Amino acid sequence: MKQKQRADLPLLLFSVFSTAAANSVVFASMSELQEQYEYADSALGLIAGTGFAMGLLVQLFIAPLADRGHGKKLIQVGLGLAALGSIIFAVGDSLAVFIVGRGIVGASIGFTFPAVRALAAHLDESRSAERLGAVSGMEIGGFVCGPLIGSLIIGPFGLDTTFLVFGALAVFALFIISPRKFPELTLTTESQRLSFDLLRIRNVRVALILMLAITFPTGMFDALWDRFLDDLGGNNAMTGLTFAVYGLPFILFSARAGKLIDKRSPIAVVLWLAIPISLLTISYGLIKQPWVILGIGLIEGILQATMIPAALSAIAKAAPLGRASAAQGLSGAVTVLGQMIAAFIAPTIYGAYGAFTTFFVVAVGIAAIAGIAGVMHARNLNAVTR
Repeated sequence: MKQKQRADLPLLLFSVFSTAAANSVVFASMSELQEQYEYADSALGLIAGTGFAMGLLVQLFIAPLADRGHGKKLIQVGLGLAALGSIIFAVGDSLAVFIVGRGIVGASIGFTFPAVRALAAHLDESRSAERLGAVSGMEIGGFVCGPLIGSLIIGPFGLDTTFLVFGALAVFALFIISPRKFPELTLTTESQRLSFDLLRIRNVRVALILMLAITFPTGMFDALWDRFLDDLGGNNAMTGLTFAVYGLPFILFSARAGKLIDKRSPIAVVLWLAIPISLLTISYGLIKQPWVILGIGLIEGILQATMIPAALSAIAKAAPLGRASAAQGLSGAVTVLGQMIAAFIAPTIYGAYGAFTTFFVVAVGIAAIAGIAGVMHARNLNAVTR
């Protein structure tokens, strides 16, 4: 049984990697799209934000189907949508088509990520944070490789070929996992409920707010990072390198960090690390040299490689039996909601007030949201000890 689980996990990891890469490659092409089609900054936010919006809806209403025995099917559909959206980007030539393509690709995350997270945690519940750390590492690895490899392909081969390459990767992943039978999640009478019902559970609410605090800035980075580095004099290669430096700690350390988190309070880990993350976010707006930003990104990557597995583990531990995928879907929806709002708003703030104000506002948001979660967690602990 353990040997089969070891074989299942790499396939699940490859699925999230392929889905994440197909989603993130567009962010290495934002400046090219803007220059080629003369889009306003708000158009970049619209393209990025549409994908988040579709991911939100799917994770809320579709992800719970994995709790009812449809986990593998959701992953297959997600990979298919990642491929389809990439093809639409390749053949598109207008803002409307790019928005549709981004919406389809964004929906793929809602199908794939919650199901994979729930199945991975279910393979060995005593090591859930370690398994979720590995999943998180591959998610970030995919998000990093999309812009990194995409930035190298765009120059010599163009945007169309770049999107087709990542669409082909999703098709390959679909081909690999289709013959495989994965273990099913525990089915209970609660499994028929939608994700919203989980909001009544105190620990779920705390974990969700923490997840929001550490992930909503991704929407700002997705919509603005390429433009931000371009304004500092960077190029596509620099954009890809910053993603690589940020993502490397996830690939190398997130599973190990999860192993340590399994022996500690995941909520406490996130609360403590939220403070330095806020300070690092402000520093992006102060630095004017792209090479210095590489060092900041590496430090942030190390911290986030610990925080995100901790937050995912907190969600898994708070979820009732039979609600594993619904809880991960709700977590993903909350994450996407925050990212979507940041993706829509951040480009406008950046265009009107500049980099420092944008990063400062986001940093304050991280600290404030984490502070709310900390107060709620303390109240929960007091209620239990009474």
